[in-house]
Parts: sequence; structure tokens; C-alpha cells
Amino acid sequence: MKFAGISKSLKEGCRIHAFRSGGGLRVVRIEKAGDLKGYGEHPQIGKALSHANRDFLAGGRPYNKVYGKSEPHYLTGSASATSPLDLWILQGHTFDVWQSKDGIVVELKGLKQVEAPEEIHKRVLLTGTPETWQHRGYTYYIKRCYFPSGGPGVEWRVVKRPQGEKDRLGAIMYHVSRTGRGACFATAMANAFKADEVEVVRE
Repeated sequence: MKFAGISKSLKEGCRIHAFRSGGGLRVVRIEKAGDLKGYGEHPQIGKALSHANRDFLAGGRPYNKVYGKSEPHYLTGSASATSPLDLWILQGHTFDVWQSKDGIVVELKGLKQVEAPEEIHKRVLLTGTPETWQHRGYTYYIKRCYFPSGGPGVEWRVVKRPQGEKDRLGAIMYHVSRTGRGACFATAMANAFKADEVEVVRE
């Protein structure tokens, strides 16, 4: 991913934000002090970045001068992913990019769903013996169940919550981030995907 416009925008103090629209389009915004400096959208994130790159170099054009003119007017995004980054956006996550004194910083941000550990899931399904497990201060109870078709499955519930818990949905889903740094956008992005997940606690 070598985008001269994106590199230039970061050096000039812009921040890049990418997300998925309601229709599934991948959207990239290049902003500085609240002003839109470049914009790109496409069914896939690589092309959306390319469009934003060109738009920044062109000075930030009005939407209707680009989409429906030099670019198609995209309505929906692709239901399949072309890369790990495209999959990240497809799943409803976001990323932000900015320049720091040490180089480029990429922050991947998203929601993670709680799932029973695979070994416990398999064991309960096989033996039918209920178990508990702990994760992030929560205690979960899992047992075998049967679907209307007669096939076996598992169901679980929260039996203990952290003291003073405020986020009632925190037992099911929670915010996470991964941060990567590098001399260029591509390296910082690759390092972000290698980084450990950190739970983001929201007040």
C-alpha cells in the first residue's frame, strides 16, 4: 500500500479514519482540525484508500463531482473480503491513522464477542457435564442443550459479574484495540495486526 497522498496528508497533520457504512461500503476520511481534506468509498477497502489518496492530492473535491462521474456511484459494499484489513472493516470495525514524532501510528478498533473456550465447548458437548469458566472478571456457566431438530449444542449464561460493573453488555461484547507503529503506513498497519488486543474500557 504505497499512497503518496496519504503519506503527504499524515505529514501535514491529517488524521485518517475508516469505517463501514450502513450499506457495507468501505469509507475512508482524511481530516484535519475537523475539516474534510480527502474522501474515498468503495466496496473494498484497498480501493477506498486509493480514492481517498487521489482526492486528497486533488484538493478534496465535492462528492457529486467524483461519484457518478469519474467513479461509479457505489450503493453497497462487498459481502466478501479481499484482505485482513478489508475483513476488519467488513466486520464493522474501524481504524485510525496519524503521524507521531516516532512515525506512523495505526489503531485498529472494534468489538469482540465473548465465546466459550474451544476445549470447554467441545468437552461439554461430548460429555454433557456442565462447566464454568472465568474471563475478564466474569464467571460463565455452560451446559449441553438440544436444538428442535434433535441435534446437540451448548448454551451458556453469566453467573457472576465484576463488582461495580456498569456496562451490562460487557459480559457479551467488549471494545478492543490494537496499535501498530512504523516508518510508513503499510508497516504500521502490519504491526497493528500483529499487536496484542487491549480492552478499551468506556465510562
